[in-house]
Amino acid sequence: MFSKLDPVKYYFDNSRFGWAIKNSASRYVYANSIAHRYFNIPSGTIAGTFDTDLTPDISDYYHHFLHDDKKILKTKEMSIVLKTFEYGRENRLKTFMVEKRPWTLSDGSDAIICTYLEITNLYFSTFLRPSGRKPFVFTRPAKTFTDREWEVILLLFCGVKQNLMPEILGISAPALRNRLIRCYDKTGVTNIAALKQHCMQEGWDNYIPPFFLNKGHVLMT
Repeated sequence: MFSKLDPVKYYFDNSRFGWAIKNSASRYVYANSIAHRYFNIPSGTIAGTFDTDLTPDISDYYHHFLHDDKKILKTKEMSIVLKTFEYGRENRLKTFMVEKRPWTLSDGSDAIICTYLEITNLYFSTFLRPSGRKPFVFTRPAKTFTDREWEVILLLFCGVKQNLMPEILGISAPALRNRLIRCYDKTGVTNIAALKQHCMQEGWDNYIPPFFLNKGHVLMT
């Protein structure tokens, strides 16, 4: 793919981002070490694989990948997508911003180069509290609550009314009430206002539980 002294390979190998190249059949022919780590495969083993080989859980969305790849090859225009899938051995959802551009292989054939940027922090709280911006994170900040209880905490901070929460979470009103009671008990508070205040003081107001990360492929441009 590249010679050992190729400056482009040197750049990819030393970049802080994940880089991968697909041929015109959407089969990977190269990826740097960071991209291999994203896909949880040994370095140098990506050649010849498809996206469905690397992340089997994307099968239901793969037609979006192929359509996007074909469009890039045809129009020679860049595409940016947001991909959320189960990456790695922890069975946790991760979100990647992927920029895809037309590329030319050493034999002159058309290809696509992909830049992968894992999204670990989002300044979504800018829209909620402009004066106190802080990043949202996707790693559980404490073991105090279960994942289901963290879901309620996030909805509280998003300003969702309590009567709307059961439908969002797919639970009954009594089940929601039980979750809130358990949150009260674990933090030593007696109402929602005090619960929110406690979580803010602990720095727990910026966590997005896995429930709110939907698997999929979102075309952004």
